[in-house]
Amino acid sequence: MFEEALRKDDHVDEVKLLLSKIPKLSDDVIRASSSSENNPLLTACEYGNHQVAKEIASRWPKLAMIKNQHGQTAVHTVAERGDVEMVQFLGKQNPESCLVEDNLSMIPLHRAAMNGQSVDVIRALVSICPESLEKLTSNQDTALHLAVKNSHLEAFQVLVNVSKIHNKEHVFNWKNEDGNTVLHLATFNKSIEIVKALALESSNSSSIMIRVNTLNKQGQTALEVCKANSEDGVFKEIGLILQEASARSPVQQSPQIAVGTTNIFSWNNLTRWPIETRNVLLMIVGTIAAVFFTVTCNLPAPFLKEYYLAGKTLHVKDVATGGLPTIFYLMLFNSAGFMTTMAAIVVLGWPLHFRTILLFLVTCVCIVYVIIVDELMPKLVVRLGKSSISSIALMWSLVLALIFFGISVLSLRKFTPSLCRFIQWLWAKRTIYQSNTGHQDLNA
Repeated sequence: MFEEALRKDDHVDEVKLLLSKIPKLSDDVIRASSSSENNPLLTACEYGNHQVAKEIASRWPKLAMIKNQHGQTAVHTVAERGDVEMVQFLGKQNPESCLVEDNLSMIPLHRAAMNGQSVDVIRALVSICPESLEKLTSNQDTALHLAVKNSHLEAFQVLVNVSKIHNKEHVFNWKNEDGNTVLHLATFNKSIEIVKALALESSNSSSIMIRVNTLNKQGQTALEVCKANSEDGVFKEIGLILQEASARSPVQQSPQIAVGTTNIFSWNNLTRWPIETRNVLLMIVGTIAAVFFTVTCNLPAPFLKEYYLAGKTLHVKDVATGGLPTIFYLMLFNSAGFMTTMAAIVVLGWPLHFRTILLFLVTCVCIVYVIIVDELMPKLVVRLGKSSISSIALMWSLVLALIFFGISVLSLRKFTPSLCRFIQWLWAKRTIYQSNTGHQDLNA
């Protein structure tokens, strides 16, 4: 009887009456809903019964998180239907439901973008949960990728606008599992209006820069796709648009350089990480920073007893031989670690809306740390030839050197292919030279 009431058009009074007559129905509904085929909220949403769905969702908010056999929730269902009223209602009741993934790792925004549903649905989903713009499907597609793949111009334009509003412009150059950006997909689909929209955004906005020379996994740029199909009039027109956009844009990386310099530590890849990954990294880095700060504020007594060296003059060779107080070396590595973690917090937290506040807080913490270290460090003078430097100045100089050394080591990997090619070229030249020299000796 209850199931029949769910399928009728807005018989909310009948549902309320059934609930009042059978007090234990609430428990029965929750228990039955653990089976994916018996979720009354999903049933009401599928039949478009708004009042019934709202009554059920108000009584049992957890039903919005229960999936059907395809892994879809009620929010997936109403998003696919283009039902903006229920999207707003369910999303406000339980914002986390907008990030629930189905069996294909698709969230409600992905479904709405793929089906080209009401643009108001897309606006509502992003407004409730801006992080959904960065969520990826099992094919590493964003909502932008899906809108372009399915040639939904209106959905694409709305996604562009909300991406700018929520400072998510970096997703424009993200690649899916095939290495294709939205520009690649628009070119493959011959979606000339989307290509024009991308070119226009790139020329009018300083925050959106479409990279015409980005390579996919087939080693093709969007422009090369057009050149390979130049006999087709649409591809030819798209190629002209891309050439004009490339001419108006600042100097971009060539494809050859782009391949050699791919680096997982680049800003583009950092901002591509899902919000959950950044949250975990922020928590880990924040914990490490707290440990470094705690060590500084709670130094063991033996370190504090080294103040008998204060006022003495040491030589620079004592730095390498361990002649300086132990607290100097402790503060050196502790400070390098602390400053690195604080920089990592800024980088990971930069996509957040309140990044200015974050930067201010990090700056304040760093200033407090510097003051504490200055008070703890024994006041020594280290002599280098005729010059001398205080222990605190020497320590911070070495901290900077240590940090830059670490960054250089991590960055070295992107130059490795170029270095290998240079060594191979030198070796080939050497072989040719030796071969020519040998022939000359034989002729002599």
